[in-house]
Amino acid sequence: MVNEVDPIETTNATLVAPEQAPVSDPKPLTGKEKAGVSLAWGIISVLVVFLVIILTIFVWGEHRFLIGLEQLESLKNPTPENLEKLSQLVAALESKHKSFRTFWFDILQLILLNVLFPTLTALLGYIFGASKNNSAINLE
Repeated sequence: MVNEVDPIETTNATLVAPEQAPVSDPKPLTGKEKAGVSLAWGIISVLVVFLVIILTIFVWGEHRFLIGLEQLESLKNPTPENLEKLSQLVAALESKHKSFRTFWFDILQLILLNVLFPTLTALLGYIFGASKNNSAINLE
């Protein structure tokens, strides 16, 4: 069973085009705003460099820890008296590795969360707030 569709009458139709939206070109940034944008990009680049350095330090620490464990595994047949020394050595190695991670994680948190992110947030807030205020003043 085929449904037949009635043809649409278009002889009396009128062409309608939407009106242009009242959008203006963005105004060029002022000197302070340009300086703020440059400073924000500088802070973002410092953030990226800092993250790469911290990541490199973490990878280096993990590598050293794994090398230390491989050296301990080279003792294939430990004697009972060496077994106690070996367990103390493993415990010391694990505690140093834990303190290494904790120290660098705290440094990362201190610098990123307490210094760089708030500074970047304040700068971006100033840049966008100043440009928004300038556009509101210019419209009046």
